[in-house]
Amino acid sequence: MSQSNPEIEGLLQWATSNHTSLHPSVEIFQDAITGLSFKAVQDVPSGTNFVSCSYQTTLSYLNVAEISSDFGCHGSQPFPSEFIDVLSSEDPNIIGHFFLIQQYLMGAASFWWNYIRLLPQPEQPEKLALPIWWPKADRKFLEGTNAEPPLVKRQELWKDEWNRGITILKQQSGHWEDYSYLLYQWAATIFGTRSFRASLTVPAELFEHTQTSQNNKDLILDHIRHDKFSVLLPVLDIGNHNGINAVAWTKDPEAGQFGLCTRDLIQQGSQIFNYYGDKSNSELLVGYGFTLPNLENDTVNLKLTPPTEAAQLRRTQISHASIYRSHPGEEFMFMVRRQSRVGRIDGSLVELDFFSAGLLDTMACMVANQRERQFIIENPDYSLEKDSAVFEGPLARNVLCILRVLSDKLYYDFRRIHGIGATLSKPQNSNQIMALDYRNRQLDVLKEALTPILKRLQSVASFSSLCQHPHHNQPPAHIEGYLHQMHTDIELLSLECAYSWMQINYPDIYDAVVKIISEDQEEPLPLDWAVLVEDWDHTYWVIWIYLVWVLWVEEDIAFQSRHPSLSTWLIEMNTYFVDQKTLGRPFSTFYADTSEQDTINHTIREITHLPRFDSIRLWLEAEEEPSSEALRNFASLVGREETVPARFNMQNVGDAAVEQKMLAISKRKAPLRVSLDEPWTRFFHKDAGFCPTSPSGCHPDGE
Repeated sequence: MSQSNPEIEGLLQWATSNHTSLHPSVEIFQDAITGLSFKAVQDVPSGTNFVSCSYQTTLSYLNVAEISSDFGCHGSQPFPSEFIDVLSSEDPNIIGHFFLIQQYLMGAASFWWNYIRLLPQPEQPEKLALPIWWPKADRKFLEGTNAEPPLVKRQELWKDEWNRGITILKQQSGHWEDYSYLLYQWAATIFGTRSFRASLTVPAELFEHTQTSQNNKDLILDHIRHDKFSVLLPVLDIGNHNGINAVAWTKDPEAGQFGLCTRDLIQQGSQIFNYYGDKSNSELLVGYGFTLPNLENDTVNLKLTPPTEAAQLRRTQISHASIYRSHPGEEFMFMVRRQSRVGRIDGSLVELDFFSAGLLDTMACMVANQRERQFIIENPDYSLEKDSAVFEGPLARNVLCILRVLSDKLYYDFRRIHGIGATLSKPQNSNQIMALDYRNRQLDVLKEALTPILKRLQSVASFSSLCQHPHHNQPPAHIEGYLHQMHTDIELLSLECAYSWMQINYPDIYDAVVKIISEDQEEPLPLDWAVLVEDWDHTYWVIWIYLVWVLWVEEDIAFQSRHPSLSTWLIEMNTYFVDQKTLGRPFSTFYADTSEQDTINHTIREITHLPRFDSIRLWLEAEEEPSSEALRNFASLVGREETVPARFNMQNVGDAAVEQKMLAISKRKAPLRVSLDEPWTRFFHKDAGFCPTSPSGCHPDGE
């Protein structure tokens, strides 16, 4: 109880004499778990201002700047003017840290001594509680988790700040040796765990009548607006955090007070909590030395550093402006979290529930092909995170690419954390127990987020209506509604299944083509596609796409009747890629590695000389545009742009999924409108009377 603790009593007496007060129904209590805390000695009604801190007792950079009578230095030795001038413009927070060190060194002579002596002391690292002060054996339990990088970064930051300040003091002060790095770490810890943001606590009205230059006043007000420094609020900073926002922060510039006000009735005997903000357990552990049991506080950081082009594209989106203020090369930080919402409608992305806003829209810019990039540029207000039917739209392939990248990243992080954890010994103290619980909960978050992603990727890769294999052409039984909806909008087709489709529908062509491939690759028949996709998946996608387009041209209406879904996709691809403002001259580039080009050219040459394609070959040779070479380049572009890396269970490979490129085929309900003003477009979108046997084609009226 506060009455039985002379140091707490001394704090309250000092506070009261300087207009900082505690409500009579509230006391300062020593809690076994949370340390000093506020406790209701009788019921505290809602709307009660239960603690008020006078700005005259606050401690921060403002006490050194002495810009207002509310923030005095109270007889402290002034710091050298160069120290103040340089750091005031660069980093005023450093000045506040050095000022706290000075007050600690002054001991009982300091105005704030009754406050400082109740703080965890520099020689008591165990009471500072933060992992940055933990022994090495305890810190090891955090290796591989989200807590490790910020600890390293914070140590580097403190060292840099101390060096900047001490370098000036060495030149200007005879007592610089007293300001040791150990004391700086202590001061930075006190500010980091107990201070408040200046913008939320210090009203600009306090500086209206200050006796200082306008430039200095403007500088300080700018520091306050942008939280360039933080403020210690004695007594008021005793409030602990339980993750529930049950208090209101109140600024009263006329009375010179900042207070905490209850939102609800606090029952007698209950602890009264402050609210530090919506912080994850990672933030709480690193910044304050504790975690909360609430599952919603469990998160895992996910850092992206998009290439410059992708970052620039992201900033063209309206949804970006309200979330980020990033620049090329800077980090985009997101969170993986436990599922926060339920009941999404079919067709939407249930995976969104596990990630903070903006992640998928940012990744969309990173994995976008040329077609998708053009759509994003032309539709700055579009957000796939808000699209309830995303698989019906032009970014359907893009979403599957995002989910694949995410699955790889999450699985890598899971294995890293789990692998390091397997090397740890049994926890021996409270730090290690908390750290082990934290790392296990990080694993739970990653596992929960991975589950629906892997389920979707496995589902989309396991079934295709174009496939002829019994185990791949039947939709999975009893799948969730959102997965069933996805299958009606988009499919992934494997190379093995694509050639199986040709074997069933065009057996003569299939036999000829696989014979050409077999002889070229020196592989026996029947071909083992598991071998070919390892190094030649793009090569034989180009061949297949080329073949399908030739068959489409040759059969015309008959092809569209026999293969409506594939025909609609072909029309869509052609419509997208003939857009020269998107791709320049889209068919002048051969999108294949040097090692592939000879194989592709040889195979296409052999195919086009098959008797079946004599009329098409003659027609292509007679036309300047399109040509067989342009069609090859077009097929190579589609094969590069419209595939998705996926793991596919192939025949004769057992249960092992084989990594390969699968072709994303959208199943749009109605084809896009087609322009007929380009030679390439006229080639593929013929009039009904087109005659493939005639190099010039036929007009509708037969002329």
